[in-house]
Amino acid sequence: KQKPQPAEIDAMRESLRAGVTVAAVAQLFPTPAELAARVVAAASIETGQRVLEPSAGTGALLDAIRRTGIDVDIVAVEINESLTGIVNKARRVHYGDFLQCNGDLGTFDRVLMNPPFESGADIRHILHAVSFLKPGGRLVAICADGPRQNERLRPLAEQSGGTWEALPPGAFQGAGTGVRTALLVIEAAS
Repeated sequence: KQKPQPAEIDAMRESLRAGVTVAAVAQLFPTPAELAARVVAAASIETGQRVLEPSAGTGALLDAIRRTGIDVDIVAVEINESLTGIVNKARRVHYGDFLQCNGDLGTFDRVLMNPPFESGADIRHILHAVSFLKPGGRLVAICADGPRQNERLRPLAEQSGGTWEALPPGAFQGAGTGVRTALLVIEAAS
């Protein structure tokens, strides 16, 4: 394994100064705080609701929920057991593959997520997460803004009465990726 070069070390220091969580985990691109706040606002979370974060990562969305001060029952799922920083950010943390969760977590009023994007994984995660919504529930997700997502997820959002919003280019630049992203809202039928 090669040692980091001075320029790489400087870049890491600059990222830390900017408040970005640096994590050496494949396909982990933490949600920037400003975007996490937008996700939470779009969810319109109310006191007493059950909220699921099925790809918790470093807990950026969980932090944004907690900053609202709203008392909710948060369940977090994370596949990587080394990301232990989320333990105190949710009432229940389930370490495992969210795609293997089939009803064991219960149902939720709100689902907030920034799933992995590689090879269309965001599509699979979001479609699976919809099945965890209570009637009248709302899912708010960040996904890649690519042709597959526009074909599979955008119609689902719009037909449900939800929304699809292309995010500005570079929304995840500080997290280490330039992938084009979108913010989608899916409304569950009552």
